Amino acid sequence: MSQESVQIRFASPNDLRQEFEKNIANRGIFIATELEFEVRQVIDVEIVLDYVDFGAVRVGSDSTAEWDAPEGVALSLRGEVVHCIPAEMAASGATPGVAVQFDDGASELRKSFEPLLAFDAALAPESVDDSVSDLTLVLEPGESQSGAESEPAGRERRSAEREAVRVPVRIMPTMSPPFEATSRDLSATGILLTVRRVALPVGEVVRTCLWHPQGDLSVEIDGQVVREVKNKSGRIAAVAIAFDRSQAADPRTSEVIDALRQAGHRSRLGGISGSIVDLGLANMLQMFGSTAPRGTLVVERDGEQGWIAFADAQLLGAELGALSGHDALVAMLDWGDGRFQFEATADTQLVASADARSIEAAVFKAVCALDERGKTGGDADDNGDGDEAYLIASSTTFLVDPEQESASRSSLKKTEEAVLELAKAGMTMGKLEAIIPEPAETVQAALESLVEIGVLIPR
Repeated sequence: MSQESVQIRFASPNDLRQEFEKNIANRGIFIATELEFEVRQVIDVEIVLDYVDFGAVRVGSDSTAEWDAPEGVALSLRGEVVHCIPAEMAASGATPGVAVQFDDGASELRKSFEPLLAFDAALAPESVDDSVSDLTLVLEPGESQSGAESEPAGRERRSAEREAVRVPVRIMPTMSPPFEATSRDLSATGILLTVRRVALPVGEVVRTCLWHPQGDLSVEIDGQVVREVKNKSGRIAAVAIAFDRSQAADPRTSEVIDALRQAGHRSRLGGISGSIVDLGLANMLQMFGSTAPRGTLVVERDGEQGWIAFADAQLLGAELGALSGHDALVAMLDWGDGRFQFEATADTQLVASADARSIEAAVFKAVCALDERGKTGGDADDNGDGDEAYLIASSTTFLVDPEQESASRSSLKKTEEAVLELAKAGMTMGKLEAIIPEPAETVQAALESLVEIGVLIPR
């Protein structure tokens, strides 16, 4: 098989239906593969149904019409690579592969897949070969599609679903001046917004301005604040706005909303998500910054949502509620838990206008600020002799100061060298103690020594 085409193999009708409803209907798909592709490269995606013997199948009302399936390929679709996850990211838990956006529109795709979706489990052979091709579709968990559903009802249900869409919007309240905000998710009937400084009480009537992701087309939709989302401390972190139904149903408005939702879906195809605890936010930011040409790391905890954007190993910006830039980065790096979602895109306006700076330098400055905050917060012992106590939890990870490492390398003991190398790889305190064949007290002492001389900085 050439690198201009790739096969997707489905083992059951349910697998095909789930992937169609979740991704293909939104004009995209993620293909797990270690083959190398380039972003914007045009490829053919071949759909193969392992559960159907096309040589023995006839479809359509005309019983003489045989399925045209050369070499078992049920359907071939042309598309463009919009996101690549290189093989070297497998070590961090990511699945190597490519996200593809199809050339066909949603209605064309549905028409093409209707015959395939019509095959039910009765066509599947009693025994299906469990062997997996080197190019295997990664099926994400999704809701099971059971029973028949009429097309109008299905379309209405899908249109009301919320898609995670993070785009700038303009809010025009009736009781206060207009302001800029950032969306969290978007549906045909409403939007969820991150709240910065301006309060939007439940019941207030507002107007929301949305911009098409690929042009200057904009729409304004009236709505009303219907819900508040509070963080752990009780502060309002987001509000939900319900759109005026008649305005939202306008074709021009629907076009913009659908385009924004599709763009958000494409950015998540093959996206990497998980817990912050495992690697630490600083480690993940530097890892993604060194392996992806551009991206946005979206983080959430207790109702709060923030983002960090980068391109070409340069930090473009960060935002968390009312905080932005360095202050937002410091606040997010201070999170010990939470969830993250990596998207291989960055706002084009941000790329063009941001005052970019090195990710490594920005993270180092933020971690130093956290370290200084910890010192001034009363880390000195009660005797007042100036000695600092370093309390290192098992989930703590570390940042390495290159200058201090270079200056101290020749004087490090064997255990300290082992600790340093593993800490540079992103190991937590607990993993260091488990891996290094020394008593826990010895590892702890080595860690404390490296922290005291400034080689390692706890996060």
